Amino acid sequence: MTTGLKIWLWIVLVLNTLACIGAVLTAFLLPAAWVTVILELLTVVGTAMLLFARKKMGFYVICGSNVLGMIANLFMGVNVVFAVFSVVLMPLIIWLLMKNTWYEFQ
Repeated sequence: MTTGLKIWLWIVLVLNTLACIGAVLTAFLLPAAWVTVILELLTVVGTAMLLFARKKMGFYVICGSNVLGMIANLFMGVNVVFAVFSVVLMPLIIWLLMKNTWYEFQ
């Protein structure tokens, strides 16, 4: 695992954990936000799988949670361009950073 990938995964882990905490606080006021909580948790779990267990499945979990997040964003009325951009950007960065070391992951 490259240093750049480790740094990026730590950034993703910390920011998505904070987003999950914020979503939990919001979900008590707006019950529909529990979908966001679940999707953030999936992203955190996928990131932890990549960072600590070095499992390729973590990458697939992140991709899946981002696709579901895009669908949820579209249902909530988020701009289509933003929804597609958000689903592609993080997994793309992760893949670009890990493509040369893909064989290291189980």
